Amino acid sequence: MSLNRLLLPFLGCIALLSSGPASANADGPDYYAVTGVEADDVLNLRSKPSASSALIGTIPPDATGIANLGCIGGLTYTEWAEATEAERAAATKTRWCRVGHDRTIGWTAGWFLTEGGTEDQFRAGGIIRDMAGSEWLLRDFAGEPAHAEAWLSFKSDNVVVGNSGCNNFRGSQTPGVDSVLFSPMAATRKMCPDTEMETEIRVFKVLDETRKIVAYHLVMALFDGNDKLLATFTRRDPD
Repeated sequence: MSLNRLLLPFLGCIALLSSGPASANADGPDYYAVTGVEADDVLNLRSKPSASSALIGTIPPDATGIANLGCIGGLTYTEWAEATEAERAAATKTRWCRVGHDRTIGWTAGWFLTEGGTEDQFRAGGIIRDMAGSEWLLRDFAGEPAHAEAWLSFKSDNVVVGNSGCNNFRGSQTPGVDSVLFSPMAATRKMCPDTEMETEIRVFKVLDETRKIVAYHLVMALFDGNDKLLATFTRRDPD
């Protein structure tokens, strides 16, 4: 058993992670439950680890089975051991966790999470590490619905093809555990109605800014280098 797991009860589930925009570390429980939220309120899901970022969804106050996709912030064990009670209490307000609930991936305030049961309420299936052969339909831009149909398909040899809402495109990706960088996409050049062209501009911007993919069997989320959610896709190819 890792030192971090041994310390979790002692630290009240404070993540033993360094702060900053680095990729979240998924140490800790597999599933969370909501704590400290009033019965007539909800826990907000946001596009990045900040209370001022875009709201992309909510979690009920009695929810459990919330998938732990990694947290940032909080104190290291050494920092916690040397901190005052006031400093420890303040540090809990710096922890943000990337979680999965229902079929949405986003960030939520870690001080409203505690270790939960093993019942999975993410409903997204197992994690995907090899994207080849999968096809994805754009669902939303960080909570904002897409107004034209766009899709993305991962082929063998790191080839990526798709449609941006108007034009077809083709390019490549550099796979990695913590980073994915798409090449500039070669695209056809037809003109489409304004709604489709606006979607196209946003799709290419998302692909240009993407530095991380979090993908499960039914849901894929693209994040930038600061762990900000850019877009969410749902599985398009048949099971």
